[in-house]
Amino acid sequence: MELKPTLKTSPSVSQQLVLSPRLYQSLSILRLAAPELQELIQKELVENPTLEIPEPSEMDQEHGNTAERELWDDYLGAHRSEGGSYSGSGEATARGELAASPVTLTEHLTTQLELESLDDRRRRIGLAIIGSLDEDGYLREPLTALARTIDRPESEIEEVLALVQHFDPPGVAARDLAECLAIQLEQMNSGDTAISIARDFLPKVARGAYTDIAKTLSISTARVRNAVKLIRSLCPSPGSLFDNSPPASAIIPDIYARLDRGGKVRVLANREILPSLRLSRLYKEMAEASNEGADRETTLYVKEKIQEASRLIRDIDHRRTTVTKVARAIADSQPEFFTLGPEHLRPLGLEEIAEKLEVHPSTVSRAILGKYMSTPYGIFEFRYFFSAGYATSDGDGLSSTAVKKRLAGMISAEDHRRPLSDQKLAKQLGASGLSISRRTVAKYREALGISASWERKQIK
Repeated sequence: MELKPTLKTSPSVSQQLVLSPRLYQSLSILRLAAPELQELIQKELVENPTLEIPEPSEMDQEHGNTAERELWDDYLGAHRSEGGSYSGSGEATARGELAASPVTLTEHLTTQLELESLDDRRRRIGLAIIGSLDEDGYLREPLTALARTIDRPESEIEEVLALVQHFDPPGVAARDLAECLAIQLEQMNSGDTAISIARDFLPKVARGAYTDIAKTLSISTARVRNAVKLIRSLCPSPGSLFDNSPPASAIIPDIYARLDRGGKVRVLANREILPSLRLSRLYKEMAEASNEGADRETTLYVKEKIQEASRLIRDIDHRRTTVTKVARAIADSQPEFFTLGPEHLRPLGLEEIAEKLEVHPSTVSRAILGKYMSTPYGIFEFRYFFSAGYATSDGDGLSSTAVKKRLAGMISAEDHRRPLSDQKLAKQLGASGLSISRRTVAKYREALGISASWERKQIK
């Protein structure tokens, strides 16, 4: 007789996190950046008739002199000039501060192209060339590939490219470094010597083989040194002069952090970025009406919309409260940043802020996503304040961001005739109490876009 195993089932208990629609909406709104939340509010104002924006006079009556409003009045009063306007860099519109939109390289070049008297065919080629430039302002794509893409002869592309290469900034649309430098020298009328060295002898310049260059060109070594000095003063990446980040008009600070007269950091929510919302009194009265003559379907619709509007208002208030709490915790954790500057940013992790606020790290992660803080040193994304770091000899910590800033300062102050090698930079940082390897110094230097020491060396 064959025995077959039988399966037995038994009840088991397990925990699962299931998000209710209400909680999901709350977390979604917390995650939104200010511009995205503005779009959501405008959409809800159109679709939900029970939601409205009160008049300014009504807002004052409803809110009165709250503690936050008193802080705002004190802050604005401290920055008001004698003439009645607000003083200080970037303070002119303190409650609704927007960074000015920078002009991009593409916009700058397109404007110049439009000023040229070009037929439609050459104008399209010009736009294709401009659109193919990388962030440094170089045309890396071969002309043969570009010709196939836009279906035009290569000779026509070369003709328009020559025109674009004479646009501002000097050296733009070059195909390599030698051409970039040569274009700049040509526009400066620097003479044939410097142009020839830039086009044909850059590897020898890097090695310092000035005698070989002088012999080849049949000129003096002093003349070569003067030409190299001029070449080193040029900009190797014209595109770096322009901002390639998202338009700054989209950067709206959720928080203002300022030092008061006593040196204490004041954290204020930017209420001006979002309109104050409330439930319509008319629709509230309709929902509360219980007489038999009321249209039941209409009443149910109004009640449903009131519930949706109430949840939205509550979730927006929760977002503002949470973001403000996180900002205050950041300010408490980074006191030296606000008093001494970005060079004194210390290491900070999400877990530390979450522990202070007694919330889950994921809540902090949502609260800092796409949020910006206006500080005495500029507008920074919340993420800027979080980074790993290094322990110093005095027991304090220094963030990797602060280390990069310190490194950039050391290089800018070096003797350009004897630039500091990565090893020497690491040694100097170690002498100041910061233990860091040469390899890490090289990685940070490259991240800052700074050349190696032999490339930074300048000749008298």
